[in-house]
Amino acid sequence: MHPIAYPLQVSDKNKSPHYLPVKQKFNEFSWDSVTGMVLANVLQQDLQSYSLEEFRSDCQAKFKELLSETEVWDWLDHMYFTNDAVLKVSPLFLLFKAQKAAREEGEDAAANHRMRDMFSGLLGDFKLDDRPRDNLHFIEQAMLDVLERRMRQPFSKPRSKEHAYLPFLAAAFQRDLQFLAAHPQYMMSELSNTLKLFAFSYCAQLALAIHDWRKGPPQPKELYFILDFEKASSERDKIRERGYRLLADASRALFPVLSAREVMQPEGGELPLWKMYADAQGFEDQRSLIDDINRYLVDFAPTRGLEPPPAADNLEAAFAQFIDLAVKQFSSRKSERHGVNSKYVGALEKKIFADFVMFRGRAGNVLMLNQDQLLLLTNLAIGQKDKLRFFELLRAYEQRGFFFDNKSQQVLIEFFERMGNVERMSDSGEAVYVRKTV
Repeated sequence: MHPIAYPLQVSDKNKSPHYLPVKQKFNEFSWDSVTGMVLANVLQQDLQSYSLEEFRSDCQAKFKELLSETEVWDWLDHMYFTNDAVLKVSPLFLLFKAQKAAREEGEDAAANHRMRDMFSGLLGDFKLDDRPRDNLHFIEQAMLDVLERRMRQPFSKPRSKEHAYLPFLAAAFQRDLQFLAAHPQYMMSELSNTLKLFAFSYCAQLALAIHDWRKGPPQPKELYFILDFEKASSERDKIRERGYRLLADASRALFPVLSAREVMQPEGGELPLWKMYADAQGFEDQRSLIDDINRYLVDFAPTRGLEPPPAADNLEAAFAQFIDLAVKQFSSRKSERHGVNSKYVGALEKKIFADFVMFRGRAGNVLMLNQDQLLLLTNLAIGQKDKLRFFELLRAYEQRGFFFDNKSQQVLIEFFERMGNVERMSDSGEAVYVRKTV
């Protein structure tokens, strides 16, 4: 079987790509809905058509059995169901959000499903072996018992057919979900924020890695942040050169390259470009692949008003020319395709990156984390351990796509010291430990 589509077919239109949660329009994500769907996926359980009103009736029947005073139910009903406070009892109640999302239709629902699919790609075959176990009082535990009897397994939705584009980030995401499941109340409050953190990191790291298809699975790419309470001077080279400006430039290639990947996609599950290239390198009939790519480029270039490149004589050159031409078709500012790509870039800026970008005077736009985002990232990075050495914490940040220069690292230590979650065994950096706050 050919490792890429064979023969390659020229189309007048660029295909909508997998691996990207945004489109040129209709990107109004409901993070409540996305959170519910991701939780259903990781638990591999859902509530099918069980409504919140049916659950309320079942709870009423349950408490009639448990409690003799009928007025107690009226009090519980008001406390838990008047303002949907019951949904905050346990992470499992977020499954009602997934159920609602499954019934929704239209463009907004499609946006939520694209985001769900992105996280499904990060999850792969991963699932939580045990449900989050809450330390609940008698009343709330009774409600949870009612819910758990209606949770359905096996799960009705198939797993993603996408091969992870960023395996290092997928591994970190899966570890972080295990950590959150071990702390249900923290999961309840921070699961949506965790998904926003990973949505940013996924799209940012994907943009930085999109041309890095020759070397196998991508590794974390340097992308530098500051903290929202520190100064950003234009003299900080890493912040200036490998921060927002780098991300903004790299994002312009995402849609062109991923759309080109769709043309190469063979039958079966969706594969990253780096995986296709690795498979193609192991294919016996290299000549047929090279000839087909050369033929495709000769046919494709005139449809985009471009000059065909010279025929490639090896697989790497053929792939490189394929990607180069895919990007060039969007380069003319007068073309309709340039406008389409600009809409994709704008959607990323507004819907995925905005919470992590701040304008800082002469320094311009910079990537930043506020204190809540930093504490969440820190707790996730430390995970199941009680504490990490500071330099180990920095490496854990980087595995999630967040880098800090030397000046920010010093600000981090000072911030953690003010919070009281630093243990300093000596004056050397290696002996500074940071504890999580959960």
